[in-house]
Amino acid sequence: MLACLVAIMSYLAAKLGTTVVMRPHLDWPLWPGNILLVSVLLLAPRRTWPILMAAALATFAVYDLHIGISIRSVIFFQLSDATEVLTAALGLGYCFGGVPQLDSVKALAKYSFFAVLLAPFAGAFFSAFTTNEEYWRSWPIAFLAQALGYLTLMPAILGWVSKRSEWAHASASRYLEAAALLAGLLVFGYFSFVSPSTIVAPVLTIVPVLLWAALRFGTTGVSSLTIVVAFLAIWGAVHGRGAFVGPESSHNVPSIQVFLLFVAAPFMVLAAVVEERKRVEQALASVNRKLIEAEEKERSRIARELHDDICQRLALLAMGLQLLEGDTPNLSATEVASRVNELRQQTSDIARDAQALSHQLHSAKLQILGLATALNGFCKELGEQQKAQIDFSSHDLPPRLATDISLNLFRVAQEALHNSVKHSGVRHFYVRLWAEQGAIHLTVQDSGLGFDWEAAKQGRGLGLTSMEERLRVVNGTLSIASQPRRGTFIHARVPLSSANDTLRAVGWLAKNRNIAH
Repeated sequence: MLACLVAIMSYLAAKLGTTVVMRPHLDWPLWPGNILLVSVLLLAPRRTWPILMAAALATFAVYDLHIGISIRSVIFFQLSDATEVLTAALGLGYCFGGVPQLDSVKALAKYSFFAVLLAPFAGAFFSAFTTNEEYWRSWPIAFLAQALGYLTLMPAILGWVSKRSEWAHASASRYLEAAALLAGLLVFGYFSFVSPSTIVAPVLTIVPVLLWAALRFGTTGVSSLTIVVAFLAIWGAVHGRGAFVGPESSHNVPSIQVFLLFVAAPFMVLAAVVEERKRVEQALASVNRKLIEAEEKERSRIARELHDDICQRLALLAMGLQLLEGDTPNLSATEVASRVNELRQQTSDIARDAQALSHQLHSAKLQILGLATALNGFCKELGEQQKAQIDFSSHDLPPRLATDISLNLFRVAQEALHNSVKHSGVRHFYVRLWAEQGAIHLTVQDSGLGFDWEAAKQGRGLGLTSMEERLRVVNGTLSIASQPRRGTFIHARVPLSSANDTLRAVGWLAKNRNIAH
């Protein structure tokens, strides 16, 4: 059934392509057949590709023979189409692992390399043999025809398919805005490209509309409107109207193609930048939401620990003192001393645990004695609490570190050690702190169970997010090397120059001062 649908679609695409042929040289300014086929291949399972390609290419061949194209030209068309489609589909499939999402400049660059440059470049070598014109005159026209389609038509198709659920739930105002944008383009485009006499310069109409589309509708909006512009410009030129009808008809097609490419390309880049920024803003928004959730969870944990542990033990201590007071007249001096020592030990234990809880929230040693001493003390305390061995070493540290660097590295070490103690399955850990080449380095290592780093990044845990956000505040970086059952190596690096960025760090810390560490 899918092969039949592809065959019907290929026939309609070929029919549409022949309606925009520029005579007398029979040049195609834009050929939609291959673009539609590659779009279908990227959306369909790879095991169906041979059947779908066979259905489309057979349809193209039958149609070409039906309209009188020579067998020689049909053969070269088939070679060109197969080479181009496979190059684009395999390259994009390998690069994106599925449907390309053009929501960043990097993604747009990868897409452009395979689809806009490499695939048309390869296919044009065969396609240029299909005409009776000079080979090197036909080659650039064939290349530009496909490059233009991949830059405009395919992003529109893939964008509408991938964002269909978003548009299904869009507000009425969103639809009205899109309709107004399209209507304005059709009206001004008519007077620029289709009317018997060009009333408005094309650039005056295209630039504001595409700028609006880039800012409000992203790459899908820009590519969709560029298709409309291309249709108007080509239709007008075919009928001898518009700005691209010159005295030498051989120059009409390259002029249209170059104009549309240079119009579409910068606005596609602008749209990718806008979408990337929106995506990043949503991901910070997501981090802030997670940090707020972590803050509430940490408050609940501290309240529960104070109530269920510290407060209960204090109540038992008070009861013990009350019992001792009542029993003192009936006890010997030795028994009283024994009871007092027992209560003193309970008091000492409560004080030690309360101090440990306080250090989790804020380490006085960090401010007074510095990062190395505070971190060494924390490793000893955690090792005693968890009955683990934590080896700490430090060297070549500057005499004083900026407060923001010390605090954030201390919190990263806390989070990393807590995670290692909880999840590694071993009781021996290594922590190293040193300065080298204008940066502070912190490593936490174990030889335990390890974990899948890529899967962890996609998970909902807050530990890794917290560490990355803290290091980002001081322009630092976090790298983690871990594999299941091969241990974990965490490396934090903070440039000493980030100390000059104290104001930003202080603002962030003030906003998140109560977050769990």
